[in-house]
Amino acid sequence: MIGTSTKKLFLMRHAKSDWADSSLSDNDRPLNARGRASAPLMARWIQSHQSIPDVVLCSTALRTRQTLELLIETWSSGSPEIHFLDELYLAPAASILSIASKHAERSALLVLGHNPGMSDLASYLAQSPVDMPTGAIAILESTTRNWPDDWFQASSWNWRGLVKPRDLGN
Repeated sequence: MIGTSTKKLFLMRHAKSDWADSSLSDNDRPLNARGRASAPLMARWIQSHQSIPDVVLCSTALRTRQTLELLIETWSSGSPEIHFLDELYLAPAASILSIASKHAERSALLVLGHNPGMSDLASYLAQSPVDMPTGAIAILESTTRNWPDDWFQASSWNWRGLVKPRDLGN
């Protein structure tokens, strides 16, 4: 697909999760109070400084689904197309990028997942080490003309920054 429009890619690590109940599997850990407070802050930041994504790809883990619920509840205009994907649960960077590339035609895509994959992918695309604490969002843009072929090339992406909940007061 050939196109010249700007593409935005948001990589988000789930909000802070609760480790209190050791009987829960990792996949079933919920958000803790700090996570429930920070996700709406991040949603408001996206809405006011960027654009609400057209599509969200979300891991099926409870903490990522709860993070997404809080994002969507906070966004006042429209709701993105949502895909819950088992393959995003603890996925490595290359897998995340491959999954995301299937939506390369969209103008704004948010991938909501886990570390170390999210930090590794952000680092690859930024061409510099990126540490993504819980709730953080990496923002990348591209104006390449050759989609989706250039999707996998770090040089196709321009680093726009990393926003963390603590940057917004949480």
